Amino acid sequence: MGPAIVLQHFSLAINGVDILPTINAHFNAGQLHAITGANGSGKSSLLKAILGLAPHQGRIERHWQGTDGTKGKVRPVAYVPQQSAFEPSLPITVNEFLLASLTRRPFFAWRKMTDLKKAQSLLQRVGMQDKGHLRLGELSGGERQRLLFAQALERDALLWCLDEPMTGLDLQAQALINQEIKQLREQGATLLVIHHDPHWVQQYADQVWCVDNGLFEGFSSTAKGQEP
Repeated sequence: MGPAIVLQHFSLAINGVDILPTINAHFNAGQLHAITGANGSGKSSLLKAILGLAPHQGRIERHWQGTDGTKGKVRPVAYVPQQSAFEPSLPITVNEFLLASLTRRPFFAWRKMTDLKKAQSLLQRVGMQDKGHLRLGELSGGERQRLLFAQALERDALLWCLDEPMTGLDLQAQALINQEIKQLREQGATLLVIHHDPHWVQQYADQVWCVDNGLFEGFSSTAKGQEP
């Protein structure tokens, strides 16, 4: 199961500007936590701070559940940022990008057939099985988002941080990503998802958090037993 996330006397300021005042919060383990709020309220900054990518005051603790043989080891975390751009002139294909994540080997290195098959399987899970030959700069915004999700799936993580993962996706792609998110939740992963669609939040979230000059807990649901 994924970890519980505990914020103790947490606050966030960027360049001397207060983003979030002091917060105490507990994100339950193995649940999907939807983070909502107006644009510019600090949702992405909160997520980055939890990931260790932004400076903050106070404590952020991850309490992993049970024993799975990884005590003392760094456990993988999956992060899908919002609409990351790729340099259009970069001579790297979708397949090469994924293979570099799988093998940590140079782009020009020889690839094992098992790695090639795994990359193709990841692309198929996000509906991009026929896009492997394209260069990164040729992808649309929605295709870039799906590729980053495929890359995150490779990490086999039980803690996921997703910053508006549906941005730029058509309905078919949204259905694929929603299915993956639903499976991750059923497998016991802890998911922190920034999302602006109240219908999606009502349908999928176990806990809802609103960022509005602070962090406030909304409803807790029984979404785990629901069909999407």
